[in-house]
Amino acid sequence: FCDGITAKTDLVDVVQVDLILGSAATDAELSRLRIFKDIANSDLTPKAASAFESDSIEAGLMTLVVKGDSSYFEGTFGYRVNVEDVITIHIMEPTTTKFDQVKALLETAGEDNQLSTGIDGDGYLLNGAFRFQVDRAQQRAYLEPSAGLLDICSFNPPRPTQNVPFPTTCVIRRDIRRQAYPNRNGAFSTAVEIPAQTTTDRHANSVFFTTFLGDSDYAYDLGAKFSQVVADEYALNGRYLRAFMINPGYEW
Repeated sequence: FCDGITAKTDLVDVVQVDLILGSAATDAELSRLRIFKDIANSDLTPKAASAFESDSIEAGLMTLVVKGDSSYFEGTFGYRVNVEDVITIHIMEPTTTKFDQVKALLETAGEDNQLSTGIDGDGYLLNGAFRFQVDRAQQRAYLEPSAGLLDICSFNPPRPTQNVPFPTTCVIRRDIRRQAYPNRNGAFSTAVEIPAQTTTDRHANSVFFTTFLGDSDYAYDLGAKFSQVVADEYALNGRYLRAFMINPGYEW
């Protein structure tokens, strides 16, 4: 982990990110999906939030593709790209009240981590919704929701019950935590990595699809096909070209 000012600004020179929305069984279908290209941002300036609509949970599948520059990562040092944390926000309400509040936080400028005495050791706000919690001893930083976001949305709330059918309309969820895929008791992981292009075993990706599309041959088969299509499109190698699928639904 390195959070010097130059490192934050120049990271996008060697790593970029695409976001794929939806799923596909063939190359032709993949070409018709909505793909946000080169969305990585490390200069700490607020960015306008984008919105899109989908008519099914399948169309809302999110795939995060991390693209390291081969001219940098194919050197002799064996560097790799890791995704440390992913947090998603799930808003379930008929109005846009909470959406507008969250959007305003995401578009709020973050803090600079440089003090007059050097680099701030405690962490800093990336924007109004998220902050970096820095562990200097381990040389790692962790993504955390800000106090402002926690005032609007609940972090991993309990399941709805008969007495409380809608405990909250805005949920914050960890999909990747410290390079792992957490799950709560009785629930499934909500993220999974797509294996490298040369990998033939795509069982984990097939099972992942059944967790949000239902346990069927169609879901199992689509998971394997989509995994291979993305792996081929981006020549995934498990080191600096990597991709992660994120379940758009909540585990309730």
